[in-house]
Amino acid sequence: MRLQPGCLLGVGGAVSVRGLRVVEGGRAGEVAGPGSPAPAGLLAELYEKHAAAVYGRCRYLLKDDAEAKDALQDVFVKVLRSLSHHCLNLLRARKALWREQIKTLHAERKVETEPPDRREMVRAALSAAPEEAQEVAVLYFVDELTQAEIAQEVGRSLPTIRKRLREFLACARAALGVEIQGGGDL
Repeated sequence: MRLQPGCLLGVGGAVSVRGLRVVEGGRAGEVAGPGSPAPAGLLAELYEKHAAAVYGRCRYLLKDDAEAKDALQDVFVKVLRSLSHHCLNLLRARKALWREQIKTLHAERKVETEPPDRREMVRAALSAAPEEAQEVAVLYFVDELTQAEIAQEVGRSLPTIRKRLREFLACARAALGVEIQGGGDL
């Protein structure tokens, strides 16, 4: 980007501050050709809002127009670089936060996982029942929904849900050859 003397805020989007304009590419004081692209979006907005103050401060400190123009350019170049680095750091931090949340979830996880033989028994019980009975059983025993909530969830009547639960328990008892606790209110 470069500063071009003598330009005003125009239709092309050039931003002027005391006769200076930001133009992509080049050095301070170079004249841009006609139709040169001007910054858009964030850079233009930042320049429009802050360039006068930055230029004034640079001119006050440096006591030289040319050096103040160069300093103004350098400030905005550094802002752009800093912006990119800042955004990348935010992305890295977000990833790190995500990893920390996963670690926290794993640490808080219940240690009460079922042993493999018990999980296999549950698979056998589920596979012995018809698909709709499996769905109702998972919603009832695993997700701990009430029968009324299950009826609403699957779009069936309450008596049908009770019937599917009884069906699941009968299939599970037969598959496992054991008496299964629960289902007293069915």
